[in-house]
Amino acid sequence: MAAGDIYRKSALGMAEIAARKMKLNPRVRTMLILIDGAQPEFLLREEGVKVGAPATFLEELLKLGLIEKAGRAQGTPPVAATAAVPAANAPATSPRAAAPADEFERFRAAKDFMNATIVDALGIKSFFFTLKLEKAGNRADLRGLAGAYRDAIAKADGDAQAEVLATRLAEMLR
Repeated sequence: MAAGDIYRKSALGMAEIAARKMKLNPRVRTMLILIDGAQPEFLLREEGVKVGAPATFLEELLKLGLIEKAGRAQGTPPVAATAAVPAANAPATSPRAAAPADEFERFRAAKDFMNATIVDALGIKSFFFTLKLEKAGNRADLRGLAGAYRDAIAKADGDAQAEVLATRLAEMLR
């Protein structure tokens, strides 16, 4: 593992987000949701500290097969001379390379992120927020819900987690 390594969810990780069969630690689950194939390891670890995830959350997710290495951020210097080199078939990517290209894909990714994280934080109490979310038709509508989203996450999981998720959402809505 190296600071510039990029991770993405595996098929098993996507299934775990939907089904919750493994009963992950809530903070580790939050970090699984945040792994998007775009953020380098060092940013994920910073976010992990902010949300209170164990320091070994990446190793745990890798061991469980929920994430996989997707490449290495371009322009990221290795942390040590012995830093791992990506496999020949693993593409080198920039921190934003996995961002959806067109407007609809960007809207859909942000909406899915909001839905997954609000349901994760609030459970059944997220029902009314998800109804509002379903009425959103573009990224501007999602921006209008961003304040309520942050407040709901803060109420359920605390300000630190709300800040991390709201920051990630703001990046998606740019």
